[in-house]
Amino acid sequence: MYVVITAFCIFLLIGVVVIYVDGFRLAKTLWLIVSIEPYEQFIPDAPRILIFGDSTGYGTGARLNTNSIAGRIGADFSSYTIENTSVNGQTIKDALLKMKELPDTKTYTLILLQLGGNDILQKRPLVSIKAELTLLLAEATNRAEHVVLMTSGNVGGAPVFKGKQARDYEMRTRELRTVSMELSTQAGVHYVDLFLEPEVDIVSQNPKRYLALDGLHPSDEGYGVWYEKLEPVLKEVLQ
Repeated sequence: MYVVITAFCIFLLIGVVVIYVDGFRLAKTLWLIVSIEPYEQFIPDAPRILIFGDSTGYGTGARLNTNSIAGRIGADFSSYTIENTSVNGQTIKDALLKMKELPDTKTYTLILLQLGGNDILQKRPLVSIKAELTLLLAEATNRAEHVVLMTSGNVGGAPVFKGKQARDYEMRTRELRTVSMELSTQAGVHYVDLFLEPEVDIVSQNPKRYLALDGLHPSDEGYGVWYEKLEPVLKEVLQ
């Protein structure tokens, strides 16, 4: 009887610790969300850029929204209006539904899609992601002269994930990356590859510098690394 009670207490304690750790990480993420607003800029009669993404399009993790991807675009391309409709937690499926609500005309010079991380974290079926992303890219090209897709870095490399969970998220990141590259080529849109192999992944190797306090979202410096990959594409299509 004593052994049974002891085993139950240990099991209960482990459960409490897991809930506490996950809850503590969630609290950090919520703090990052409420501490920033998505970057936008409005220039009268200017060509328009639409940032259409998830928390990474929103800028979650940056200390200042000017250090987010949208903010860096605003600094380098100051003659453009930048609209940011990014939503924390948004999946490719969510984005497809929202995209269909936009006017079906070439309203934007550029649409930047920052999506995919939540599809990985939610372990959504790859076949569903592929079908939805195919439709999303088609919808986006109907609404912009240029479309750029930027998914995520190696989700499994985030220090909050360990062991089997980390390996699973890395596998899913690789799968989404392959599908994204394939579909971007078919749709004639630009794909920005943020994936780095573990042995050269400076983000996962230096999480205190490149990741925010929740250990998952990019920090100011992390967004800087991503923007270095995006900037040449923007110069090509906007200049």
